[in-house]
Amino acid sequence: MAPRHRIGPFVIAALVVLAVAAAIFFGMRRPPVAVDLGTVTRGPLQVTLDDEGETRVRDVFTVSAPVNGRLLRVDLEPGDAVSAGKTVVARIQPGEPELLDARRRREVEAQIRSRTAMLAAATSRITQARAERDLADRELDRAKKLRSTGFAAEAVVDRARMAHDHAEAAVTDALRLVDAARFNLAEVQALLTAPAATAAAGGAVVTVRAPVSGTVLRVVRESESIVAAGTALVDIGDPGTLEIVTDMLSADAVQIQPGAPAIIEQWGGTQPLHAKVRLVEPYGFMKVSALGVEEQRVNVVLDFAEDRSRWARLGHGYRVIVRVVTWSSPDALQVPAGALFRDGNDWAVFVADAGRARLARVKLGAMSPDSAAVISGLQRGDKVVLHPGDKIAAGVRIVERTN
Repeated sequence: MAPRHRIGPFVIAALVVLAVAAAIFFGMRRPPVAVDLGTVTRGPLQVTLDDEGETRVRDVFTVSAPVNGRLLRVDLEPGDAVSAGKTVVARIQPGEPELLDARRRREVEAQIRSRTAMLAAATSRITQARAERDLADRELDRAKKLRSTGFAAEAVVDRARMAHDHAEAAVTDALRLVDAARFNLAEVQALLTAPAATAAAGGAVVTVRAPVSGTVLRVVRESESIVAAGTALVDIGDPGTLEIVTDMLSADAVQIQPGAPAIIEQWGGTQPLHAKVRLVEPYGFMKVSALGVEEQRVNVVLDFAEDRSRWARLGHGYRVIVRVVTWSSPDALQVPAGALFRDGNDWAVFVADAGRARLARVKLGAMSPDSAAVISGLQRGDKVVLHPGDKIAAGVRIVERTN
């Protein structure tokens, strides 16, 4: 009968210790963190300043009413072509006199009586002036006869002639005073003219013609109505001179140079359009954003850099998205912007290195919303952790997320 081998107590204790240690090791060991990875690549990179823009005709001419009166219905429609000095834009009839209330009518009637009396007084002054002139004529004749016979000095004739001239001038003044009084009376009497009588008499219609050749952009006042001088009637412009204006933050506008290329997107076409900055206006203005924040903004004006056939469907006041290029490189080492975070005063990323996260500080150049140019700290092909969370730290085991 073969002998039995018994397991000693020391062996059993050792096995128990090993089992407990293995359980603690596997229990405390953390599983790898699933992350999204991006790749450091090399290729073209553009940095742009993006904002909303609006198209506009470069020179818009607003035709206004030259006189007060009744505007007849405007026959033009938006899109109609007009010729300078030929196309009739609007017709205006002279305004009718205002209706007088009872108080104003009594005032006008009192003014009529007053000016009628003034006219009568001026008329009687003519009779007086003519009588004085006739007397001066007779005295001048007597003085001349006495001078010819030697009974009067030459000075007496001169004084008689002067008196005659004064009397003649007084007659002329009296006649002018009568004319003035008659005109003043007619001015006040015109206030009592009935509107119906004026309309029946009919007035000359003022014809307003197009000041320039172009296209009607907008008819401001179409229906017949009473207008005052200076009222806007029609906007005229040349759609071929369409430009784009966008108001950018002043801090962004200082980075833009005239001649900088730009990309026009979300304008309604399938392909983006190309434009070029023509002007950064030197005058800024305050604008309140949708969130109620006061912002200092500057207008940036751009011209299309493509044939008009590409953007012919755009018109005055259309909305677009403008992306002005401030920096570009055809071959830049770049890292996804989502992998970047601040480590003190430096930029840093987590690089996937043999299944673990390795902290790498990087030096960056120009940055766009999607990518940043890398000057040092990374190499082409490096895998970086995108949007690292609190679970990611140097040395932590990571695995790329598959779903």
